[in-house]
Amino acid sequence: MRHICVLFITLLLVSNIYGQEKFTKDLSLKQALEIGLNNHPEVQKSRQKIELNKGRFFKDISPPPLNVSISNEFIPSGSGLSNFDERTFEITQGFEFPTIYFAKGSRANSEIKASEYGFEQTQNSIKTQIKKAYFNAQAKQMLLKTAEENLQIASDFYKKAEIRYNVGEGSNLELLTSKTQFTEANAMISLAKREYHTALNHLNFILGYNLEVDFQNIKFSDSLAYIKMSLTLDELINKSLLTNPALKKANTELESSEINKSIASMSYLPSFNASYLFQSRNSNNGYYGFRLGLSLPLWFMFDQKGKVQEANANYMINTYELQNIKNYIVQSINNAFVDFVNDDIQIQLYKNELLPQAEEIFKTANLSYQAGEISYLEFLQAKFTTINTRTNYIKSLYDFKEAIINLEESTSIILE
Repeated sequence: MRHICVLFITLLLVSNIYGQEKFTKDLSLKQALEIGLNNHPEVQKSRQKIELNKGRFFKDISPPPLNVSISNEFIPSGSGLSNFDERTFEITQGFEFPTIYFAKGSRANSEIKASEYGFEQTQNSIKTQIKKAYFNAQAKQMLLKTAEENLQIASDFYKKAEIRYNVGEGSNLELLTSKTQFTEANAMISLAKREYHTALNHLNFILGYNLEVDFQNIKFSDSLAYIKMSLTLDELINKSLLTNPALKKANTELESSEINKSIASMSYLPSFNASYLFQSRNSNNGYYGFRLGLSLPLWFMFDQKGKVQEANANYMINTYELQNIKNYIVQSINNAFVDFVNDDIQIQLYKNELLPQAEEIFKTANLSYQAGEISYLEFLQAKFTTINTRTNYIKSLYDFKEAIINLEESTSIILE
């Protein structure tokens, strides 16, 4: 039986390790989002704020502590405490005007909703960071591959320039130029590697430094490829004003401040306290009593007036804050939409004209140089044009993706 258990545990561990290895090499955007939302401290902190406000709900609707007291009275001078003539055991409970408890409960519920919208807002923010980090790392990986292709081309032509120079067909200028380009290509590789590793480290940070992802052998499952999208600015703004959690949170906080105004006004109402007494007199225990008290806000011109003024000011602050958030959302959508439109035009230009032209230029220049029809400097110019076009196209792909991500964050609408 023991051997069977050991075998089962071993198979389970091997299965888990195999599954983890498969997962660590291929990382999809969906997996990255799941990891980040489960591990990022900001998400966990925002989730705890919901629990915090749920705890405040019970605190707000709770009456003051019960007061219990006992007193021995009419004790002759010089006698012990047990020689009392009268003993009173008293239980006292104070409470505010009943409507105040209902108002505090409503306020606490509003604060719970606000923290839930805040949690959604935090999730959206972290999702945005994860998406940007994911596609930025992928873009840097593509740029590294382009730099490696450039190095391979530079290396090949440096070797050919040496051969041409040694057999007397090439000039010293051609050799020096090819050597400089080879050195520059090596420097570009170092820079591209550093930028790629920096991007991976940032992605790892956004994911909460999760150990399940093998960043040394990472493969991005989701592509940075261009997807044509038809969006209208007015539709995005109208939808956002209905779905944006920041706006919902601000609305809920405004409702909470309005309830606070009611609570402050109700502070003019009296509070109560009730007492029940068990009494003993002359060794007879059969006495009891009841006391009902009323607390009147006689100094309302100070305490209560200050509460009302403070509540009114907070309400106006939240009103202006709501309007400010609306304005910020509209501005953010406008800015992101302008970037989206411009980046879309830029990508279309690269796909339809610049990339095909650059590839054709390089192909023709390569064949012409091999045939001795053009100089190395002419070929070098063609190579620069191709590499720069590819590099700028990759950057344009990321800029377009970033514009979509910014639109998603501003509108809280999934666009892809």
